[in-house]
Amino acid sequence: MSKVTKTVAIVGAEHAESLQTLEYLHDNPTVGFLLIGNKTEITDKAESLGIVLDRITCIDTKDDIETCLIASQMAKEGTVQVVMKGAVHTADFLRAILHKDFGLLPDGALLSHVAQLNLPWYHKPLLLTDAAVSILPDIDTKVQIIMNAINVAHTIGIERPKVALVCPVETVNPRIISTTDASQLMFLQKNTAIFENAVVEGPFGLDVAISHHSAQVKKLTGDVVGDADILVFGNLDAANASYKAFLSVPGVTSAGIVVGATIPIVLTSRSDSMLVRVASLKLALQLSI
Repeated sequence: MSKVTKTVAIVGAEHAESLQTLEYLHDNPTVGFLLIGNKTEITDKAESLGIVLDRITCIDTKDDIETCLIASQMAKEGTVQVVMKGAVHTADFLRAILHKDFGLLPDGALLSHVAQLNLPWYHKPLLLTDAAVSILPDIDTKVQIIMNAINVAHTIGIERPKVALVCPVETVNPRIISTTDASQLMFLQKNTAIFENAVVEGPFGLDVAISHHSAQVKKLTGDVVGDADILVFGNLDAANASYKAFLSVPGVTSAGIVVGATIPIVLTSRSDSMLVRVASLKLALQLSI
């Protein structure tokens, strides 16, 4: 019999979709679960869903804050390798992750969201960042966001990811901050190779980043055009809107996690389906140590 090698903490486990995710993965003997939250509510919710929790440890807590702090403490101790948000409030969840006493965010590190998309019309999986955490990132923040996404790409087997700096236009316009930031990021890469084992190009429109035809029409060339592995947007408005636009198209599947901490974080939207949660958890497990 295989031995459990990675444990997932469901933080606020009195949550139907999270328990259904657990049930979906119950046949994987190498993945274990730790449930943290109101034990009575967790048990009642599981029973109502027909989910058996035999041999699954459940830690009873009195409120969201205690739930999140216990999860972070266990992550610090190495008891769990992935934390997954359930019924707790996002603010409480992230505040505990960022609490300095637990040391889950290394010095100089940054939390950022990385989504993995499978588009029926695109020839390979596509990473998109940052659609959930950084609202209006400056240059230094964008450097960290890109590094986080490149690290994810390397871990899932993309040896030299192609990064597209997505902007409204392909020329630098002083009035469009995303284009001037893209120009500075290109300068940094050219002169310092700050992004190792990656190709970084832009500014590009979204169409150019993922369509050879659009690039040809616009007479644009490069290693990234029509072949991007990672889409980096100028701000949360653009990234989030694009991400949700992709998700609205039939046949598109996705996974999303927060990276930058010492362990991957599954932080899904309330509207995400159970299958999105499963895919996100599988991605997090792939990235966990």
